[in-house]
Amino acid sequence: MSAAVRVLTWNVQGAQGLDVVRVARVIGSTAPDVIALQEVQRRQVNQLATALAVNGKRWALKHWPVIHRAEGLAVLTPHRLVTATSFTLRPRPIWDWRRRIGIDATIDTGTVVVRVVDVHLSAHDDGGARSREARLLVDRAADRMPAPIITGDLNDVPRDGAHAELVGAGWVDAWHRVHGDAPDGATNWTSGDRRGRGPTQRIDYVLAPSGAVIEHAAVVADVLGVDVMAGLSDHLPLLATVRLPEVGRVDR
Repeated sequence: MSAAVRVLTWNVQGAQGLDVVRVARVIGSTAPDVIALQEVQRRQVNQLATALAVNGKRWALKHWPVIHRAEGLAVLTPHRLVTATSFTLRPRPIWDWRRRIGIDATIDTGTVVVRVVDVHLSAHDDGGARSREARLLVDRAADRMPAPIITGDLNDVPRDGAHAELVGAGWVDAWHRVHGDAPDGATNWTSGDRRGRGPTQRIDYVLAPSGAVIEHAAVVADVLGVDVMAGLSDHLPLLATVRLPEVGRVDR
């Protein structure tokens, strides 16, 4: 097994504004090796990177709705970002929110080289699109080694659609491996006022490749308290600690 890798994923709902100080405090408290963000703007990524004092960062445009700044995905790391490539999962015009992309990143932590794919799959009732996107992820993962950790907002609950496709293809749901079907793994509020109530569904995941060992998985809600966290985004961050079955090295 490899050295442990800590992966944090968070849909930060950047179009609603981003409290950089508080978001950086939450992320920094978990000391992740890999930070995978969804619904984030380029300037917000730059601000977070400065606040967290990390140099490794890659932002990719998902769509630009014109009425507000473009949003996309981002991968940040305190380690060496070896490569980071964006790719399209669902083609659409650049202004269409239904356009979907991913970031395929390789990070050298100094003790392990880890490949991570950050995604935000199609939303609402478009389960067929999510399943197709998941199959494209499986195909992409097979293109080269090592097999990646797939993480992000799948917009599907456990055992449905994209989640079922990825688990069926061999990926390990970190939360489920540690906690089973425990009810406290929800990461997203469906609608209504978020304060005063917990999140209602589990749609954010860290999915490790077959053979990985999951040491820890937690929804991060207690750094600032769930009500304050609810004011930051309609999602809570998910953190998992993974040991991978294969260790690769990159020449320095």
